[in-house]
Amino acid sequence: MKTFKFWTLEKQTILIDGQPQEVNCYGGSNVSVEDARRVAREKAEKVQRKIAGEKQLFEDYEVEIREEVLKVIDDHTVITRNRYGAQVLNVEKLMILDIDEPKAAGGLGGLFGKKKDKRSRKAEIFDMVRKLATTKYSQYGFRIYETFRGARVIVLGRDFDPRDDATRKMMSEFNCDPLYALLCGKQDCYRARLTPKPSRVRVRGIKVKFPREGTDNQLEQWLTEYENASRNFSVCKFVEQVGASQSVPDVVRLHDELTGVGYPQRLA
Repeated sequence: MKTFKFWTLEKQTILIDGQPQEVNCYGGSNVSVEDARRVAREKAEKVQRKIAGEKQLFEDYEVEIREEVLKVIDDHTVITRNRYGAQVLNVEKLMILDIDEPKAAGGLGGLFGKKKDKRSRKAEIFDMVRKLATTKYSQYGFRIYETFRGARVIVLGRDFDPRDDATRKMMSEFNCDPLYALLCGKQDCYRARLTPKPSRVRVRGIKVKFPREGTDNQLEQWLTEYENASRNFSVCKFVEQVGASQSVPDVVRLHDELTGVGYPQRLA
């Protein structure tokens, strides 16, 4: 997981088809702004080498999380603010599943859409998680949360490398959102939104640019409006913990506190 305290934007000139072109390169560092500038220049050099034919340069590239770091929990866990203003938990090894849909029914019934199951879509997701948690993956603990669209599941009992093939297979078995699963691998971490989406609390949208130049008064005013509106909503509701009995780590307790799982409020 690559999150940085210092960011900078450097304009660099590279050759494309023999013609000089100016490109924007962001550099991040936990040392200093000057070190971030060095990283940005190195990026431009790599792009130039890639254009020149070095094919292997970006094969194992880990995507940086270019977001403002709001709080460092420990060496493996940080809270950031995403591009639309919400707070996000980023964790390296604690598997978090984002599930918006139950698995499609198998056989001819599933093919032709003749679905007899009268359960709600969310109930189907919860049942799918329960089944896998008490059979194939019974050695782990699974905390199930209801979200606005579906379910969030936190898996306890061991560390899970987001880039490992077994991890990807497991995420697929739980019908985890494909785009989310792809980003987990690219960013080498799992992410969970801690505060509501602005549109769901009826707050006008804003694009949070980072790194920012100087003081952004418009953003500060927006944050006040957004945070006031968010107090009336929760991101998750805790459903249950199934599977093996596992202790709840501090980072999960923090997640529960910040998402408002204990409050009888609407989900957003």
